[in-house]
Amino acid sequence: MRAPSLKPQNRTMRSAFFLSLSFIFSSPSTFAALATDASKAVSFYRSKTSAFPSGQVSRTSLENSLLRTEMEASFTVSWDRKSYSLSGDRLIRDIQVARFVETRSPVTLLSLNRSDSSLVKSVPGGHQLELLECDDYWARVKERNSTTQGWLPLHLLTTRHDDPGVYMNLIDTYVRTEPSSFGKVLTTLPRLKRVIPLEVTTSFLKIQYNGKVGFVDITHFVNRADFATLAYHPKKSWLTVAFRNNNKILTKKGENVDMSEVLGYVTSPLRAIVIRPDSTSYGPPLRARVEIQKPEAVIWGISRVDGHGEVWWKKTDLLLPQNPVVEPSKQILTDTLLKREIYSIAFESKTSVRGLVSSEGIYRTDDGLTWTAIPQFGKQNYPVSIHPSGVWFVGSFKSTNQGKSFEPFIRWDKLAQAIESAYHRNPKILRLTQIEALPNSQIQISVDTGSSRVKLRSSLEGTTWNVVRN
Repeated sequence: MRAPSLKPQNRTMRSAFFLSLSFIFSSPSTFAALATDASKAVSFYRSKTSAFPSGQVSRTSLENSLLRTEMEASFTVSWDRKSYSLSGDRLIRDIQVARFVETRSPVTLLSLNRSDSSLVKSVPGGHQLELLECDDYWARVKERNSTTQGWLPLHLLTTRHDDPGVYMNLIDTYVRTEPSSFGKVLTTLPRLKRVIPLEVTTSFLKIQYNGKVGFVDITHFVNRADFATLAYHPKKSWLTVAFRNNNKILTKKGENVDMSEVLGYVTSPLRAIVIRPDSTSYGPPLRARVEIQKPEAVIWGISRVDGHGEVWWKKTDLLLPQNPVVEPSKQILTDTLLKREIYSIAFESKTSVRGLVSSEGIYRTDDGLTWTAIPQFGKQNYPVSIHPSGVWFVGSFKSTNQGKSFEPFIRWDKLAQAIESAYHRNPKILRLTQIEALPNSQIQISVDTGSSRVKLRSSLEGTTWNVVRN
């Protein structure tokens, strides 16, 4: 039995259908267009914190409806010998507890913490600003000598070394009527508030918040001392920091220094503290100190999509500015340096971290972070000092060009004569142990003679030494 034949109009429709399919799949340009659209499909989200995407659309459509762009900081960090990728809002870094900062280069202050906000003012590089508030990416700042305020990305700022900074609490903290855990609760200070204490005691900070004056537990807070490698004390100069314990800084030499006496810090930009742990128990816990291996940022695009309104999508990833990698044989970072024994260290002043250190060799620095070896001194340790007049000293050598070259400044025969004349005996040995800068262009040195220690003074330009008797 034969199958019934198709009606003429059905045969015409089927032919047209297969002809159209043939055209679609045989046309190179049409196939290429379909493939391109599929490869450019991008997931979009209700917000940058959404756990799941709301849909997908072509990158071209998102770019055409782009409203603005925003950035989100993230970091690869190491903790407990493992690497983790943490978003910036889970960490606190030194600059976030700074009070006074400087611009790295010429920047533009914006009216809001978003890239499409209006211009407030352009400021030059090296401009001093007061940091009023910040998150992991944006900072609200004020000019120190005016009332002008604005927003800019945090990574465009750098800390100052003469800044004691502010305190920031990692958890919600009770404000009490007295410095005791039994004091009456006045109010609660929400987490991550920047405060400038009215007074610092062993266990409590005296603060003012919402019109109330009270006391908060100091152990809930971090400040610049938690990130410090060096601290400046007006009487003891720069000290190497081991760690902070409540209101005290423990130095590498075992000294306990009251933080209220510290006028500034050199801090590590590669150090961070966890302020929001992972929901799992595998990552770094709250308060863990981690080392930053690679700072990054995600550029988010905010576009308008029909049926969804404003949506967020990832445009690209990029690296944030960081310190350059240095060659270990010639340069070392401060963090590496402080793992060694520091024989002697000196800086130009509390506001300048250009200086010298003696630690298995002599190194100079211009930024307090990267240290370059001075080959002239090999791997030897010598006392170092920098006079306020600008003369640098390393052992029996001095430099008048900020450590670029050194020449002898001590004649050992003159030292021996001065000691023999004062004590009527010949020194067994002459070993320089300390160099101190004095007012009126003078210096004082300490010399080990084998049987005693002798102090001698001289002018910066002179070769005559006078013994200083106790």
